[in-house]
Amino acid sequence: MFEVAFQKAKPHARIIKVERRRIMLPFIKETETAWDRLKNTNKPIVLYGMGNGADKILDWCAANGVKVAAIFASDDFVRGQIFRGYKICKYADVVSQYQDFLLVIAFASESPAVLEHFFVLAKKHETLAPHLPLFEGDEVVSLSWLEKYKEELMEVYQKLADEKSREVFAATLNYKLSGKLSYLEAITTMRQEDCQQIFQFGMDETFVDLGAYDGDTIKEFLNYTDSSYREIVALEPDSKNFKKLQRFVEEAGLEHVHLLNKGIWNEERTLSFAASGGRQSALQSDGKVEVPVDSVDHIMQGKQVSYMKLDVEGAEFEALNGAKETIERWAPKLFVAAYHRDVDLWRLPLLLWCLNKNYKIYLRKHPYVPAWELNFLAVTKEDTRGQ
Repeated sequence: MFEVAFQKAKPHARIIKVERRRIMLPFIKETETAWDRLKNTNKPIVLYGMGNGADKILDWCAANGVKVAAIFASDDFVRGQIFRGYKICKYADVVSQYQDFLLVIAFASESPAVLEHFFVLAKKHETLAPHLPLFEGDEVVSLSWLEKYKEELMEVYQKLADEKSREVFAATLNYKLSGKLSYLEAITTMRQEDCQQIFQFGMDETFVDLGAYDGDTIKEFLNYTDSSYREIVALEPDSKNFKKLQRFVEEAGLEHVHLLNKGIWNEERTLSFAASGGRQSALQSDGKVEVPVDSVDHIMQGKQVSYMKLDVEGAEFEALNGAKETIERWAPKLFVAAYHRDVDLWRLPLLLWCLNKNYKIYLRKHPYVPAWELNFLAVTKEDTRGQ
């Protein structure tokens, strides 16, 4: 999987009325953003965690005159550490020092134990996990952002396939505004269960895995199909990740698997790339290496695709545009990451409906804090488990 900060995609073309009535979306319940809450609170502000997230929050606080009283970490990570001039303390120390405080979660996690700890803390203290854009320069969800895109957001909300999807859509936006964990806790479901409930997998699938990383989603696919399939085509641009992917396929003894050390885009070309050897490898204008990228339509050359997964760290819009002919002709089942760019929450489904009007699109939130692992699952009306 890889991040894209190379080129900003143009939003899906739409005719927008010049005059808009200033009516708030009916499913938005929050009126105070997490950032406004940090400005307005009289409580001591305490950060939980260190790293990039904490850096961004501390930078914002410094720029806005907001004082952070303390930073704590899990007991195993304290060990006398200093971070940005703060001596890192334990949670028990914070509780003993402050009777009441505003707790700010400043790191991301998908660990079940850590997530449970987050939710327990949120029941003991006022807790925020502020939503931060993954790409510098991207718009942040705010009340003005909701007003700007309200027609697109409302159209998607109304056209989503089921009530659960609308619940996830609404809760995600309320979370991104407020930073309140209760919204994420209420909508989180398990990925495998959702895929097996919504998708109908056969024994003759052709799977295109975009952002294949180390083979984790190929393994997931094999579980769904009892290791029976026609073909697997997997792309991974990071050379270190690609070696892990090759090793996985070789050790599993898989046949009819085609691995490409490429990124995915809307055309065949070369782009700058910052390789990390992990999930955060990214196409970036200042990347140290050049990598080839390609489109699904060019790679598949009209061949049938029955299932396609896209988790390509911000390039989902470009990737779908590069799969236009494949989607129009074959209408494959689609699993598409929806969390890398906030505008993807509306522009990806609107694009899909333009490419194939028969798609039923579901939205599900899988375990992660903040609102990562938010995914669209799309299936044609003829290829569904009766949802």
